[in-house]
Amino acid sequence: MDYGYTITRAWKIIWKHKVLWIFGILAGCSANSNNGGSSNTNFSRDLTEMPPEMISLGDKALAFLEQPSVITVLILFALLIIMLTIFLGTIGRIALINGTYKAEAGAEKLTFGELFKDGTSRFWRFFGMNFLVSIPFIIVIGGLIGAAIFTTITADSAANAQDFLIAFIPTLCVLFCCLFFLALIIGTILQQAQNALILEDRGISASLIRGWEVFKNNLGHIFLIAVILFITSVVASLLISLPFLLIVIPTMLSFVLDEAKSMQPLIIMGVGVLAYIPIALLANGILTAYLQAVWTLTYLQLTDQTPEIPKEDRIIEYA
Repeated sequence: MDYGYTITRAWKIIWKHKVLWIFGILAGCSANSNNGGSSNTNFSRDLTEMPPEMISLGDKALAFLEQPSVITVLILFALLIIMLTIFLGTIGRIALINGTYKAEAGAEKLTFGELFKDGTSRFWRFFGMNFLVSIPFIIVIGGLIGAAIFTTITADSAANAQDFLIAFIPTLCVLFCCLFFLALIIGTILQQAQNALILEDRGISASLIRGWEVFKNNLGHIFLIAVILFITSVVASLLISLPFLLIVIPTMLSFVLDEAKSMQPLIIMGVGVLAYIPIALLANGILTAYLQAVWTLTYLQLTDQTPEIPKEDRIIEYA
C-alpha cells in the first residue's frame, strides 16, 4: 500500500478532471441534507420586544403556513426534494468512483454526460445496497424512539413518565454511541462494497461479501486511511464553515445587543450567507470528490487492480 501515491494522486485526478467537482457537490448534498422543523403559533406574540412590523409579518406567515392546502404542498415538495436529493446523490457517488477509475486507467478527458449515464445504469443496484444496509439502523433507532414515546404517553402519571425518561435517556445515549461506532465500521465496509459494485460490476450480495473480505484482509491499511481522511475531513469542514460563523455570530450579537430594534443586521447576514453558499457548496464538492478518490485508489491498490505505472512516473507524481 503506497499511501503517499494514493493521497497525492487523488488530488491530481480531481484537479485535472474538474467535472468530478460537480458530482462531488451532488454526492455531498445528499449526505448533508436536513429536514424537519416545527413552529409555535404564539411565538411571535410572545416576543413583545420585537418591532411591531416584524410581529405582524410573523403572524401573517404563520397564518399562511397553517392552511391545509399549504401544508399539503409543502409536504409534497419536501418529498420531491428528498427523492431528487437521493437520486442525484447516488449518481454523484457512482460517478466519482467510476471517474476516478477511468482517470487512473489513463483517460485524458472525463465528460459529465458519460459519467452521468454510467451512474443511471447502475443506480438501482447501488441505491438498493445502501438502503439494505441502512434498514437495521432505521429499525433499531425508530424502535427505541417509538418505545420511549409510547411508554411516556401511556405512563400512569407525569411523575412516572418523568422518572422513565430520566432513566431511559442515559441508556439511549449509550446505545446511540454504540450505534455510531458500529455505523463507522459498517460504513467503511460499505465503502469497499460500493467500489466492488462499480469497479468489478458485481451484484448486491457479491459486493457486500467482497467489501467484507477486503476490509477483513486489509484492516490495518484501511484503518490508517480512514484516520487520515477523518482528520482531513474535519479540518477542511471547519475551514469551510468558518466564514459562516464569522458572518452569523457578529451579526446576531449586534441584533441582540440592539434589542432587535433594527432589521439591518439580519439583512446583512442574509446577504452574506447567500453569497457564501455557492462557495461552500463548491468547496464541499471538492472535498467529497477527493475523499472518494482516495477510497477508490485505496481499493484498487488493496485488490491489485491499479494500472501499471512506471516507477519514474510515480516519482513525478510526488513532485
